[in-house]
Amino acid sequence: MDYKTVFIVDPVRGERLQLAKFLKQEKITIATFIKLTDCFKKNNLLKCDVVIYVLRRGKTELKALHNVNPREKDIPFVIVGDPHAPDVELDEWKQNGFKSIDLSISKEKTKEITYNILSPEGPVPERKPLEPIPMP
Repeated sequence: MDYKTVFIVDPVRGERLQLAKFLKQEKITIATFIKLTDCFKKNNLLKCDVVIYVLRRGKTELKALHNVNPREKDIPFVIVGDPHAPDVELDEWKQNGFKSIDLSISKEKTKEITYNILSPEGPVPERKPLEPIPMP
């Protein structure tokens, strides 16, 4: 797996940081944003490999996906929904031009989908803690 970049879009700061820590790996850079429009601004120098878009009742909606440019629709999207929210019709979004769009309702499923997108040839190696260096 080459070096990859993941964008997390979630209006709730604490949840956004928890998800970033949960996905953290040595070869993955994670950038977090409050709004979907922020991660696609022209002054953003990072090239995104996966966008994780968290739906929050009253704060973020699927309507924001209508404003995504056609070139940004080539980026794989992972929609993280609430288990109590209505179903998301992924086929409708694929017909609207999204190359790859998946739905998740848990952090574990989000991690699995993201790692499968980033490294389709095999699992992403787990990050191992550094071993202490013994003092002489």
